[in-house]
Amino acid sequence: MSGSIASYDQLVRQVEALKKENSHLRRELEDNSNHLSKLENETSDMKEVLKHLQGKLEQEARVMVSSGQTEVLDQLKALQMDITSLYNLKFAPEVTSAGRGTEESPPAPTSHRDGPGDLGRATLRMLEELDRER
Repeated sequence: MSGSIASYDQLVRQVEALKKENSHLRRELEDNSNHLSKLENETSDMKEVLKHLQGKLEQEARVMVSSGQTEVLDQLKALQMDITSLYNLKFAPEVTSAGRGTEESPPAPTSHRDGPGDLGRATLRMLEELDRER
């Protein structure tokens, strides 16, 4: 009889340990879900910033074409391509790796890879450099 009591006590301890592990895993899943939502929001925000910048670049390009400044126009086209490349390298792999993790992301051409703010800072530096060249 004492063997069955010990066995029962052991099962109770295992159930309690499994309940704790289950709670821990639920919290971790919730944290991961919140983090993914945050990343999706940041990505969406950066897309809006990039659209806005692209609109400005296109507007400036039209002005430059009408005034015959094709050299600066070529620089703007290169900048637009750089911005798009930076965005794709910085954000597309994070979104896909959070879902599937089947693709490896190539390193971004920026010197820092700390977070989404780095892309914004790099873009601002490029725009400031363009303004100085004018």
